Amino acid sequence: MNIKIKETYSNNEHPIVVGCPSHLNQMHNFDEINQILGGQLENLKKQQIISSELGKITSTAIIVNGQVVKLIAVGLSNLKEIKENDYQVVYGNLSRYLQSNRIEEVHLLDDTFVSQNVSHQERAYRFGWLFTQATFVFDTYKSNKSANVDTVINYVTTTNEDVTTFINQGEILGESVNIARTYSQTPPNILTPDYFANQIEQHFKDSQVKVTIKNEDEIREEGIGLLDAVGKGSINPPRLVVLEYKGSTQDPIALVGKGVTYDSGGYQIKSKTGMPTMKYDMSGASNVVGMMHAINKLQLPIHVVAVLPLAENMISSNAMKPDDVYTALSGETVEITNTDAEGRLVLGDAVSFVKQYKPELIMNFATLTGAVVAALGLGKTGIFSSDADQYIDDVKQAAKYSNEVSFELPITDEEKQDIKSSEVADLTNCILNKNGKALFAAAFVTHFSDEIPHLHFDIAGSGETEKDSFKGPKGATGAMIPTVLHFLKNK
Repeated sequence: MNIKIKETYSNNEHPIVVGCPSHLNQMHNFDEINQILGGQLENLKKQQIISSELGKITSTAIIVNGQVVKLIAVGLSNLKEIKENDYQVVYGNLSRYLQSNRIEEVHLLDDTFVSQNVSHQERAYRFGWLFTQATFVFDTYKSNKSANVDTVINYVTTTNEDVTTFINQGEILGESVNIARTYSQTPPNILTPDYFANQIEQHFKDSQVKVTIKNEDEIREEGIGLLDAVGKGSINPPRLVVLEYKGSTQDPIALVGKGVTYDSGGYQIKSKTGMPTMKYDMSGASNVVGMMHAINKLQLPIHVVAVLPLAENMISSNAMKPDDVYTALSGETVEITNTDAEGRLVLGDAVSFVKQYKPELIMNFATLTGAVVAALGLGKTGIFSSDADQYIDDVKQAAKYSNEVSFELPITDEEKQDIKSSEVADLTNCILNKNGKALFAAAFVTHFSDEIPHLHFDIAGSGETEKDSFKGPKGATGAMIPTVLHFLKNK
């Protein structure tokens, strides 16, 4: 989308976009708008040619100054009740409509979208965000690529407030989500740990983000034993990627993302229906890359360190097996009771690694357990807190602001003891015949942060979606990027 800010509407042949509230007398500057549209709005609404149903798109032809013009109306429902997140539905559906109908240029009359409940800046932010995010297309590997239209949006507004800055900030967020989606969608035979690491390095070239990549020899030499164990069954060796953005001299926020570029399950192999979509098992890492992109683009005055453990969980004569014991970076030994519980292993070492930076808070993101989906359902993130009660309310508020559904789940003393129940090692990575597996996994990962405040985000249910929505097409979602960015901006 190509967005241009205009102060006035100049009549031409391009379609006009308006918001349609339940009651037209709620519309800001209604008389002026209705005059621009030839006094036809009330009749169109009365005859139900245009709809006020939230997010519904209707269109018709009208005559303006003797010229036939297409009118596109977006339902706003009751403007006295509309909320910030409702504008995501409005702008997301509108952008997807313009894209699917290949409309080259429109004039959007912003006054018709004004509500006393939501500021101009908030609407502008969501406009830039959803117009970028919702039109995501991944057709890299298709022979017949869709010829996308870069729609010109003439954003006609009478407000004196600065909306350009907020539109640009929203575009950066949408761009960051789409970057994460692109990595997550990439086929796993292409996006190997080494390829992913090199792509990240190239992405942040000439930016304020410093990128360090550790190869398999360095991983082994430095005792990063759990990452090495997960990755050694593949011909594509593991990588550890460290990103640092230093926008302040304060103690950093640490972001850790699970980067299992393909998860076969290992020797406890997944089923024929469980294995497809396992390319998304690196979505925690790709989403952290998206977060770092936004932090860098917005030049946030914060210090952030990100650690991404990248590996393939495959089967070979070198692969880890049930009953194996490996030594973690922390020096503790871990018994492998389930080779398909590999995500917590790579995260444990990454959490241990990031402690050297003395972070104020660790946040990790992972498509970790099917159990969190069983508990919460699809489209929802489970958040687990370890010594991070002072942060959890702000994070949940950021999730609500960002329209990302999340719920706090507990880590109890029972799980903290269960991870130490191995008879042959310090820790075990799984108890096979016990419920509460999402809690066990959270206890295992947060164990390695010791007393550093730690928030663990299980995005197994929210990291990808099987249906199109106002947020964009089915596939990877970039889950928690909007939430974390809002949290960090307001920290």
